[in-house]
Amino acid sequence: MFALAIFASFVLYLVIGAVVGRTVKDKSDYYVAGRAAPTFLVAGTLVASFLSTVSFMGELGFSYDGYPLVMLLLTAFNVSGYLVGVVFFGRYLRRSQALTVPEYFGRRFDSPGLQALAGVMVVVGIGLYLVAVTQGLVLVMGQLIDLPQWVILVSVWASYTVFTFLSGSRGVLINDTLMFVVFTVAAILGMGWLIGKAGGPVIAMQRMAQIAEKPDGIAWHGLSGADNYLGSPVQAVVYAVTFGIVWCTVVAVSPWQSSRFLMARNEHVAIRSALFATAALAVTYLFLTFGGFSINLFDSGIDPSETAFIWAAQNVLPSLLGVIAVTGIVAAGLSSAASFLSLIGFSAANDVLPYLSGARRKASRPAAVTAAARGAGGGTAEVGAETVEASAGAAGAGAEPNAPTASATGDDDVAGLRVARWTMLVVGLAVLAVTSVAPPAVLTIGYFAATLFAASWGPIAFWSVWSERLSARGAASGMIAGFAVVAVLESLSAFAGLELPDLLNPTVLGFAASVLGTVLGNRGAKPSPAGNAFRKRLMQVPAEDRDPAKYRVTRAWMLVTVAILAACGIALIALYVVPYAQVAG
Repeated sequence: MFALAIFASFVLYLVIGAVVGRTVKDKSDYYVAGRAAPTFLVAGTLVASFLSTVSFMGELGFSYDGYPLVMLLLTAFNVSGYLVGVVFFGRYLRRSQALTVPEYFGRRFDSPGLQALAGVMVVVGIGLYLVAVTQGLVLVMGQLIDLPQWVILVSVWASYTVFTFLSGSRGVLINDTLMFVVFTVAAILGMGWLIGKAGGPVIAMQRMAQIAEKPDGIAWHGLSGADNYLGSPVQAVVYAVTFGIVWCTVVAVSPWQSSRFLMARNEHVAIRSALFATAALAVTYLFLTFGGFSINLFDSGIDPSETAFIWAAQNVLPSLLGVIAVTGIVAAGLSSAASFLSLIGFSAANDVLPYLSGARRKASRPAAVTAAARGAGGGTAEVGAETVEASAGAAGAGAEPNAPTASATGDDDVAGLRVARWTMLVVGLAVLAVTSVAPPAVLTIGYFAATLFAASWGPIAFWSVWSERLSARGAASGMIAGFAVVAVLESLSAFAGLELPDLLNPTVLGFAASVLGTVLGNRGAKPSPAGNAFRKRLMQVPAEDRDPAKYRVTRAWMLVTVAILAACGIALIALYVVPYAQVAG
């Protein structure tokens, strides 16, 4: 039954890809779904690209091991990243009308080289994350289907690669939302049933507080002691807060989250989808964390712990609910894999290859020559800004800021779409090769890949919006410094036994290196007048988003989100704090 359900989900996945692929006509459709997505679809893809096998296996396994409250505290910081991201970066990213986040950086700093650099980071960083998600999918299916591992790997890879090749972001958007519904239902029903089977929320909480094999597992700090993962309660808090802030930054600026706002129909849709995602994840993680630890009431010795939810689906949940749970895990993995592969392919085709081939550098040369020629008769800096302001006038009339001319866009649209699709396939083959030889480490690789962007992009993303003094050289220096420090230190920690204090983990050091690298790299460098003119236009609220009726609807979304978060807090006090205090007392 489990194998049949997974096979059916694969078939549905490919059918959606084939049908949606027929509607993709140009690069805008393929890269950003025509910039016409409504709130529910954008919110669905935000959550689906965040929740993956890393969440349903790695993080749920972390809760099962004895750290549900630590995971929940970390999540409280995580979800705040949606609002921080959309308010301070995402809405300006959407105004840029870029096709990818690296393209935004390239246009913001008037630097094709910086765009290519950011594109390479997307290919490497998200490529690693995709490896982790693919490993998780193979692990799930290996538990349920008696087939050689290489057959499962190729089947998983082929399903999300063919889908993404055909449909691009438009298919990802639709499928992510469908999968979001499936795995949210799976998480809430599956974990809810387990807690109910254990006696209901209050009784189950009291029983969890008395599990002899994992004493203090349900305490606010989780398992403590020298033999446990986090050691002391203080270390647990430091871990949750530190990584919570890191993941808040990941959610706010990482390409697989912030790029979703490029698809939004308007700015209000972007903000509402961030509110929706915040509330949805807050509710989902309440079930995943406590439900994950409640599996200990049925078996406290599951190894590896990443398979705890799968074990529960096979051995505890009713058959239908177990099928839904497993399908939900597979859905989470497939939706994230498709999102990640699309981002890798888009950046390779749109940001990296044109620069390596010299096409983008040649395209930018005439503009530079023209500006220099005009500068001979006037101030060079002013001419650069003047040139961009001229295009701004076109943008005000409906054209994209800093966009190529309509004729140029029309000429290369079909060819660009073809290049994007075949680049996607080549990148997918590279991911398949890496996954086939990489040792399985779903949570470790996933966290490592995600934190690369928190360190290297976090400071630059916010800086690019809120400062006109930042130059392309400063931005590039910061990106490289943060990326390199995290990559080196994480590799030494994983393979050479390097141990760092909690407050000086690789991501924190990488973030500091990014800030320092930006400051040093920016010294003596002059910001591009064209880049600052581009930034100036991003500060202007689009006319379509000034409608008072839209503001009222967005305000209502905000009030509903606050009410849901408050309800989560009340539930936490009534169903966890009070029962646990009774047992602990």
